[in-house]
Amino acid sequence: KKMKHSYIKVTLSALMLFVSAGESLAAPTPYYAIVDAGSGGSRVYLYKVDQTIPSSPAVTQFAFEKNKIKPGISTDLGDCSGYIEPLFTALNGALVSNGIPQEQVTVSLQATAGMRVISPVEQATCYGEVKSQLQTMIPRAVIGPIQTIQGRYEGAYKWLTVNYLKGTLSGGQKTAGVLEVGGGSSQMTFESPGKLNTLDFISIPFAGKSYGLFSRSYTGLGGNFSREDATDDPNAFQVGFKLASGAIGTGRYHKGKASAHKTIRDKPVHIPAQARLPALASFVGVGLYSTVALDLGLGNQISANTIDEAASVVAQTPYDQNTTNKFEFSRVYSAQLVSEMIRTWFSPSGKLIVEEAIGGKEITWTLGAALFLGSNGVLPAQ
Repeated sequence: KKMKHSYIKVTLSALMLFVSAGESLAAPTPYYAIVDAGSGGSRVYLYKVDQTIPSSPAVTQFAFEKNKIKPGISTDLGDCSGYIEPLFTALNGALVSNGIPQEQVTVSLQATAGMRVISPVEQATCYGEVKSQLQTMIPRAVIGPIQTIQGRYEGAYKWLTVNYLKGTLSGGQKTAGVLEVGGGSSQMTFESPGKLNTLDFISIPFAGKSYGLFSRSYTGLGGNFSREDATDDPNAFQVGFKLASGAIGTGRYHKGKASAHKTIRDKPVHIPAQARLPALASFVGVGLYSTVALDLGLGNQISANTIDEAASVVAQTPYDQNTTNKFEFSRVYSAQLVSEMIRTWFSPSGKLIVEEAIGGKEITWTLGAALFLGSNGVLPAQ
């Protein structure tokens, strides 16, 4: 159970590709295909970034079928070329059907928490296979970053997506912070009042302006990864749920929160005072925050208190072993985790707006990454 944590302390410099001193950037292309290689699966997105009006770039997302595969790339390191082939096949079909020349698209694969706990040597081998497969299947495409993305950049790109979709990146409007819990990690990102002397500070240029962000990621604190730390605790599951150990879920919701509390407090949860943590009401909750709200019927506004009230009732409802919802078994623990995360930094009665989509558009970090790459250029093919 603990093996996945053994590589977490790998230096961040080994996980990212950087532009060396004096290395020029390739000219931005109109189209960006980005593979989000997540801990639970991988999905390819295709965007057009229109820079006709630099102060207000426009993004168009193309929909196409069969653009998602499971499980995550980190589970199939022995054949990364075969793993990625279906996504490149789907992407190639989308380019053809939309009349997009290969040479006008930059293709990037950026892996998240599932790969952050894999050794850099294994990562490099896998990414070499991905690049080779890309050159074979879409030979005229511009090769963008093929890498493991740092969690703080994942948070920053998600922040860029949320605020772009909300329209708060123009006219001097106040931007929204973003709280996210994914499968393998969680992120907290908000605009900083000034430059911070910390690795959690990122400067993101967009539309002629630079945004200083406090962006912190907690690898291992995702809904899937952290749940492994609670699988021996029957209080973290519904009444009647049978754990792998043979124990039976008790549904004692408030007692079970101790597992989530410990998992969170084992991380660097302190936020530096100079970052000036905003009020909870100024954030948007995405990922597991919105999933918990949906599962508990709480609408688009939650608090730690309302989560606890609703989830404690669910915990005492006998678990249906024949359920067709594969995530239902973890509803109680997910609620415990999200509630404790809110309590770590904010008042338990504070209200958090949660969103699955904004303006009918999916909230993905890949949209923010496309905006960033379209505005700043990409690493040239090596």
